Amino acid sequence: MPPELLIITRNYPPQTGGLENYSFHLIRALRRRMRLRVIALGKSRPHLIWFLPLALGGGFKSVWFDAIPRIHLCDGLLAPIGRMLKLFSRSRVSISVHGLDVTFSQPLYQRLIPSCLRHLDQIVCVSRSTRDECLKRGIPAERCVVIPNGIPVEEFRLAGERHDLIPELERSLGRPLAGRKILVNVGRLVKRKGVQWFVEEVLPRLGTKYLYVIVGTGPEQEAIQDAVIRRNLQDQVVLTGRQPDRLRNSLLQAADAFIMPNIRIPGDVEGFGIAALEAGACGLPVIAAGIQGIRDAVIDGVTGYMVREGDAGKFADRIESVELDRDLIRSTVISRFSWDRVGREYAQLLAPAKGDFA
Repeated sequence: MPPELLIITRNYPPQTGGLENYSFHLIRALRRRMRLRVIALGKSRPHLIWFLPLALGGGFKSVWFDAIPRIHLCDGLLAPIGRMLKLFSRSRVSISVHGLDVTFSQPLYQRLIPSCLRHLDQIVCVSRSTRDECLKRGIPAERCVVIPNGIPVEEFRLAGERHDLIPELERSLGRPLAGRKILVNVGRLVKRKGVQWFVEEVLPRLGTKYLYVIVGTGPEQEAIQDAVIRRNLQDQVVLTGRQPDRLRNSLLQAADAFIMPNIRIPGDVEGFGIAALEAGACGLPVIAAGIQGIRDAVIDGVTGYMVREGDAGKFADRIESVELDRDLIRSTVISRFSWDRVGREYAQLLAPAKGDFA
């Protein structure tokens, strides 16, 4: 039987990152339900120079000679390829957009990518915020559909009871944890994540029993370290750098709250907030700024709380009073955001219809 769907992605393992994880799990979920052909780049960005023409040529072969009726592209940068395939074939072309691939502020990019997106058949937005950014750029609302990011729940199996994880964490962090409340942030340290703001404005409002563990690296790391020293919070903040998944999961299971204090940075949006799902899959409540794509990743009052952006007092109050059912958090995230659920939504959207050529 011929393939029903061609998928093109420029981000695929063994490269690592958010888009690579997204492409891998989407393709795996769809393969359980449809016949696929995949054109994927598993190498670093410099290889795009040869991959893009290869992907375009492979796309034309698939639609002209193999009569694949549907094509799906995995991020907005590939929109020009989608536009060319749409222009010279009868295939229906869809694309997923994630936020930054729509809002990237370089003028030429903003002239080209939204123009190409407007000519595709379907735009899959990972959040309502990303959909809003598409609408601002003249993409027809009837072509935009929201399907959230998924999470591979099998990677977040509980490792044991919370109290059993403390000795391992004490050894890894080099800090005694008895009697302390653990706050966690996991992710790339960029300005929009608001970590420096949280250290400067919120942590001093909390008592010394709180320990803020920051997992990840990025361009804001030095500024965060400077803020810790300036505020004399060395006993309350640990910057761990990158850590293996096991330690990350142990932290998410043993901590008291996950912190997402995002702030708005022009041209640099939070398209979804997958870290909130990772925390929720471990039963950890999330305290987050209620902005942008985070609004779709946190279910207010169920998997966490959303706080007004920049409201340091409210952040501190929520942290000190958080009481949510950890079993309910975990079951809610698994039922709504597992890749089994999200893959089913994609398969329903991308399956060939009666009117498609074959």
